[in-house]
Amino acid sequence: MSVKPKVLGTRLNGKVAIITGGASGFGEAICKRFAEEGCKVVVADFDPVGGQRVASYHSSSMHFVNMDVSKETDWENVIENTLAKFGRLDVLVNNAGTSYKNKVCYFCPTCQGKNANETF
Repeated sequence: MSVKPKVLGTRLNGKVAIITGGASGFGEAICKRFAEEGCKVVVADFDPVGGQRVASYHSSSMHFVNMDVSKETDWENVIENTLAKFGRLDVLVNNAGTSYKNKVCYFCPTCQGKNANETF
């Protein structure tokens, strides 16, 4: 049985957006909500499995492009791909990011110079 995608509103009807980091987390939720509001969405991420999964949520209005936001050539490619697929670009949600190992905190009395991964 096929499930018809939800349409919750029309605030973004006719708009086209690139959403970086769209394969999971906040980016995934943003992609889905934009599509539910009538937006054509390019799910941009370096995770092809997650990106394709998210794009399949609303396949008529979502498209996955593999990209690494730290590479200029990938930016050129995602823009060219978006224009070729949807004919315009209105919105960029630059959501992609990375985290790092917790750093040593010298300022709070609880940490007392310990790495935040250590037991207090």
